[in-house]
Amino acid sequence: MLTDPITWVPLVPAVAAYIIFDVAALAALVLGALALGGIGAFWRQQWSSITEGLRRTTIENHNRAQNAILKAGADELRLAGAGKYAQQLEEFLAIKSKVEQRLHEDGHITAQKVQLEQLIDSLCFGVRDQLTSLALKEKKRESVDRKTVLAQVDTALETLETTVAELDTILGPSAAPGGPANASLEEVTRRLREEAEIARRVQARLRSQETENPAADIADSPGVENQ
Repeated sequence: MLTDPITWVPLVPAVAAYIIFDVAALAALVLGALALGGIGAFWRQQWSSITEGLRRTTIENHNRAQNAILKAGADELRLAGAGKYAQQLEEFLAIKSKVEQRLHEDGHITAQKVQLEQLIDSLCFGVRDQLTSLALKEKKRESVDRKTVLAQVDTALETLETTVAELDTILGPSAAPGGPANASLEEVTRRLREEAEIARRVQARLRSQETENPAADIADSPGVENQ
């Protein structure tokens, strides 16, 4: 904002009036104050778009860095001889990237989108931690409940796929999920499944209402927005 010509060009006449044309300092200050008022009004109108653009850039950079970390985790698993686990993690990464693209394709950032993205991030990194730990224990021939861990990963993948399928409905007016900080893989999976289930119930209820009373729906259509 400070380096943009829109900020400093309007001040040039006031400075020129004082220095070149020997206008009184008070008059020059008045001109400067008027220019500053117009500059301030202009940037106040632009403020939302500026901050929104900065937020989008920050989120894109953050997602890019996270995806690079997950890809590196998959590469490490493959180098460690756990190719199947690497492939599973890459499946999560592919879906995560797809969700991020859909969440931000309209250019609008909402609190619910951010929290949903945080849940998906936690899910993917929880899977990475589980698979990395499993591969390491297997390599060291330590005792591990492989069946349980892989079942959790499968459930997480199924939940993530369901979330993608219900994404448009989830982003409706339903309450946003709680913060995922330090949540276990099972907890994050449960939260995402709850979001998808809420979305399915809302859709089913709407379809049921339309089927039971279509005439009333048509009659009430002008007042939908008020509802």
